[in-house]
This record gives sequence, structure tokens and C-alpha cells, in this order.
Amino acid sequence: MELVITADRSDDALFVRAKGEVDLGTVAQLDSALDAACDEVSPPMAVVADLSGVTFLASSGLSALVRAHERCDQAGTPLRVIVGNRAVLRGFEITGLNTLLDLRESE
Repeated sequence: MELVITADRSDDALFVRAKGEVDLGTVAQLDSALDAACDEVSPPMAVVADLSGVTFLASSGLSALVRAHERCDQAGTPLRVIVGNRAVLRGFEITGLNTLLDLRESE
């Protein structure tokens, strides 16, 4: 399955929205979009990785989010992650990344 990534800005955040599967074949797209967002935004704006449309998140996707967290953190920009799929959320819980990242469940 492919991964579709879009970005849009609100008053206080830049949203990177992903839809599809994040795996070894598609993670570079997510990585690139998050890098660009971290470069573009400055505090007090936040980068929001909206994964509510992601149906599968491989460990490579988790690693991309950790890299984005570190990069944004160095710039003083918060990174928030929105998850809508219980199976995707489970990956964060199993790895303990739910305690590192600002993780929110979609409504």
C-alpha cells in the first residue's frame, strides 16, 4: 500500500498528515516531510504528525518519529503525534515511546 502525506498550517501548528502504511518502503517520505516541517516551524509553533490515517506503522516509522522529536526538540519546537488506530498505538506502548513522545489519540 502507498503512503500519502500532506502538510497544512494552522495558526499554531504545522500538520503533517499521513495516510496509508509506514514501512521500509515508505518511511523516507515520512522522514522527509517531518524534517521539512521541523525546519520550517519556529517556536512557539508546533509540528503535529497526524497519523490518524495510518493503518500500519513499522519500527522504521517509530524511528523516524524519534528522529523528528529530537530534531524539533533541539530547535525548541514541540512535536505532537496523533494516532487513530489501536494497532498503531500499540507499537508506541510496547516500545515505551508513549512516554517519550507527546502522543494523542484522535477523536
